[in-house]
Amino acid sequence: MLRLLPGFCLFLSGAASLTYELTWIRELTLVYGGTLYAISAVLCAFMSGLALGAWCLSRWLRGKDTRGLFRLYGYLEGAIGLYGLAFPWILDLTTPLYPVFVAIAGGSDAVLHLLEFLWGALLMLPATFLMGATLPVLGTWAIGGKADTIQAEVSWLYGMNTAGAVAGCLLTQFLALRWFGVSGTTWMAVATNALVFLLCMVFEPDTIRGKSAVAEKTPPPAQESISTAASGFLLALFGFSGMVALSSEILWTRVLVIPLGSSLYSFALILAAFLFGIAAGSLCAHRLFRKPSQVRTFLLLEAGVGILGLLMIPLLDQVTPLTSWLDARFYDPENTALRTLWLRSGLTFLFMFPPAFVFGLIFPVANQIQLDLFGQVPTTLGGSYTVNTLGSILGTVLTPFVFIPLFGIERSLFILFGALLLLAGCAPLLIATGKKEWRLLLPPSLLALLTVAWLVLDPGVATQRIGKNNLTRVDFGTSSGDVKLVDYLEGNFSTLSVVEDTKRNTRTLFVNGFSTATVSEKFGGTSYMQAMGLVPALLHPAPKRALVMCFGTGNTLGTVARFPGIQVDAVEIDRNVLSLAHWFSPWNGNVLERDNVAFHIQDARQFIRWDEGTYDVITLEPMHPAHAGVSALYSLEFYEQAKARLKTGGIFMQWLPLHLLNEDDSLAILKTFREAFPHTSLWNSFLTRIVLLVGSSQPVALDPQNFLKRMQNSAVAQAGSEIGVRSFLDFLDFYVTDAGALDGILKNQRIITDDRTLIEHSSVNLLPPFPRETDETFLNFLLRRIGAFPEIKNLDAEQLKRLKHEFDTRTGQRLSIFSQRYSGPGAEEFRSRRFMEGLEKVAQFRNKHPDAWITLSDQGWSAQQAPQ
Repeated sequence: MLRLLPGFCLFLSGAASLTYELTWIRELTLVYGGTLYAISAVLCAFMSGLALGAWCLSRWLRGKDTRGLFRLYGYLEGAIGLYGLAFPWILDLTTPLYPVFVAIAGGSDAVLHLLEFLWGALLMLPATFLMGATLPVLGTWAIGGKADTIQAEVSWLYGMNTAGAVAGCLLTQFLALRWFGVSGTTWMAVATNALVFLLCMVFEPDTIRGKSAVAEKTPPPAQESISTAASGFLLALFGFSGMVALSSEILWTRVLVIPLGSSLYSFALILAAFLFGIAAGSLCAHRLFRKPSQVRTFLLLEAGVGILGLLMIPLLDQVTPLTSWLDARFYDPENTALRTLWLRSGLTFLFMFPPAFVFGLIFPVANQIQLDLFGQVPTTLGGSYTVNTLGSILGTVLTPFVFIPLFGIERSLFILFGALLLLAGCAPLLIATGKKEWRLLLPPSLLALLTVAWLVLDPGVATQRIGKNNLTRVDFGTSSGDVKLVDYLEGNFSTLSVVEDTKRNTRTLFVNGFSTATVSEKFGGTSYMQAMGLVPALLHPAPKRALVMCFGTGNTLGTVARFPGIQVDAVEIDRNVLSLAHWFSPWNGNVLERDNVAFHIQDARQFIRWDEGTYDVITLEPMHPAHAGVSALYSLEFYEQAKARLKTGGIFMQWLPLHLLNEDDSLAILKTFREAFPHTSLWNSFLTRIVLLVGSSQPVALDPQNFLKRMQNSAVAQAGSEIGVRSFLDFLDFYVTDAGALDGILKNQRIITDDRTLIEHSSVNLLPPFPRETDETFLNFLLRRIGAFPEIKNLDAEQLKRLKHEFDTRTGQRLSIFSQRYSGPGAEEFRSRRFMEGLEKVAQFRNKHPDAWITLSDQGWSAQQAPQ
């Protein structure tokens, strides 16, 4: 039992540490923003603390007696828990310093990101320093004076620690954040640290490993004699393999989000699969490699993972067909959430586990051979861990900022694994035993083979054929023969492609495999993007300053920018999205060239929080609401921050994509939006199932006279006519209802907060909403249009009565679609185009079930209890 106790404690420690890392990244990016620079700064700061802790404590442990180290480890865990508990409070206390950093940076992004890194490092250092110290402390205790057991102990302890990280990742991302929120998940990690502390206080089994000091190392039996220079080279190679491991994880993640999507679950599976491979490799290392000559084993493993990584590169050409295969099963009506999870897990493990397993084998073997260089067990454990972590930090920085922009994903993988293979092949030249002639042939032979492989594989980026040397996705149900790749870009933040459907004459922008927007001269799906610019700009009597966040294809921004006398700030998180805007110029009106638009490459949440400007109109269309991190733009805190940026009478608009969400998601977003904005209304363009949420702190009244005056401007009139708005009635028809009419079905809904993100854990990540579900949600909103009418000024009673009648007629026309398609009330009247009679039948049905949720089937409409 006591033999297993250290491993069990490190398992719990690994789970808690990974939980802290995930929650702290969430909390810090709410301050820094979710840009690549900010996330990289947080990750590097976290790993820097680990490296520093391992290095410093290993130096302090030199020559120390091992007695009491198990209890010291317990104290470290207890201290980590205490700081983990205090971290949110400390972050809140220091967050007001961020504007000071912005002022110090003086507009320099590089200086600001450096300050973010330093601040993040200082905030996390007390805990990460102690986390980094745990393995050297417990490893030194476990090994005691028997240095020849270092590989066996490291194999067990490091493997269990990483296995705990797997458990922490899955538990945090799949369950804890969903049920307990960020604060509750933090308490869970604190409780885990407390449990480890108690175990270490109750059990202090110093007698297991003896009481001898660690000052004298036991030489490894029959180990090859190598020079200090050779040991240094092997240590550097180990550090480089740490960089390759982290870099390959980032690169394969960029590959796998294409078929898996960018949900929280997808990223959790990818990280867990990689960590699981490392844990399994580490746990197997001692059983697989018992021979005394571990230098040769180490080099073979490094070369082996290099070869394996190279052999996996051709699999990239299978990503597009794999995506189509997975989509077919994902959208299968018989699909289940469990099947989706198993299929995605299988694909993830297919890509991530094999190289990760070999990387896991390397760590214990490296500690064994580095004992000659460092001389003592503590410094070996701390030094090896530090060098490997520093390599990981380099991988975190170089991969997105150097490798991908310069070489692309495929070439980066080739260069990294090829370099690892080449360096492993050069290492035998430094080992001064036996004849060296054959060793002299290794480097040039490997270099020749890599050159040939480069030429044969041609691992570059191509745009000639979808799926060939590019990671391109096509919409489900679209034949690959009907589409062509117009443009493709592997940027540091995302993978972008512009795909043209020659059959439907549409053009689509994909970001990391997600269809962000589709445009066409004949296709009506773009109308909501233009409506997101037109509706709020027309609702405001005279907008002078506007903010458009999330660029996409630029349609919304282009529409807002057409209004005379308006100045627009445009916020986009990914600079590369703007570089593809020219493919959508006919729809966005060459918005990049407009003088009245100022672009900001920044996270929208960060811009709203820290920018001091105020606006008449704010409009945004983020990515899929259920994607990882996007919920920060749907939380109550975000809406409150956005409201603070509105001038008196200002209008805030955000899309609510019903086709991407289930009913619970949609109602949660609406409930949260209404909580922030006392005056909330729903709008919609007739041809889409996308609802536009309009919020304001003051009542919004429509003014037909002001509308007609504004439409006299040719640019505004053109923007309106493109989406069917040629009269005030056309504009009024976009109105669905006031959110107050939905209070009956909203009263039991939960609110999305930064602590409880809710929609990140939506079932749509595993099961898509089918058209009938989307129709149900939209119908329940549309039913509240019966009897609804917005406040309208500057019309006399007769004009208002006539307008109300015309509005009701159009309401009947909208509802007729659902009555006829699903055998609903008034279906016969609607088929005869007696819209007012049909509307009366629908109104009678609704009056019987005022707060019910209407479900649809081929047999008709039915009233159910409102979603909880």
